[in-house]
Amino acid sequence: MSDTAAPQASAAADRASQTLHRALDILEAVAEGAHSLKAFEERVGLTRSTTHRLASALVDRGLLSAVGRDYRLGGRLVQLGHQASERLGLGDVARPVLAALSAETQDATNLGTAAGDDVLYVAQAPGRRRLEIRHRVGDRNRIRDTALGRALLIDTPARWAALFSDDPNAPEAAAFRRDMEAARRRGHALHLEDGGDSIRCIAAPIRDASGAIVAAISLSSVPQYMDEARMAELAPQVVEAALEIGMALGFNPARLSLEAGG
Repeated sequence: MSDTAAPQASAAADRASQTLHRALDILEAVAEGAHSLKAFEERVGLTRSTTHRLASALVDRGLLSAVGRDYRLGGRLVQLGHQASERLGLGDVARPVLAALSAETQDATNLGTAAGDDVLYVAQAPGRRRLEIRHRVGDRNRIRDTALGRALLIDTPARWAALFSDDPNAPEAAAFRRDMEAARRRGHALHLEDGGDSIRCIAAPIRDASGAIVAAISLSSVPQYMDEARMAELAPQVVEAALEIGMALGFNPARLSLEAGG
């Protein structure tokens, strides 16, 4: 290779990389609600002709679809997303995140899904405390009695009353509704049990590509290691861990923000 060939090859590789990144920027812009060439231009900082060329290439590959002068995400992305979800199981995605959160906090973490009126524990990572709360994979608890269960129910107020259909006016039913309203506002659920089993737990929902809650993650300990001040300190870490798992499953936080904003 000549003295000039190597720099030329490197420059060509850089241009190809820039083109790829700008095409991906266009895809992300469409996912976040931008649908016109003008919006793409503002996002990627290119001329109209170059932006149109990139958008057209994405349409040709099925990654975008053109509807008049507007653009939407293409069917090929749906196919790729389905293939990815088949190959990446929830537990496979979540286990490294659970392990990292447990190592950082020294407390036990759990992953749960809804199974009727129960929470089914599908993955866990042990803590490093002398005393800790442990659940085995395959264990179940009533969904209304756990922070994991409450995190799973944040989006579905209609189910709250159904869990107390035997006595909707009972004091525990009213307390449950208050807890759920608070969890809905915060975006995460708490469980404070100083009597009986003495459990402290923080849980946050995990959303898939559709934005639906498909699971929840929790961090559990006992009061001597997790007082209310520490719960408040750790809650953002639990929410962030749930978000990390959700994004690996295809969740786009921007989409939820747009829907919440009307």
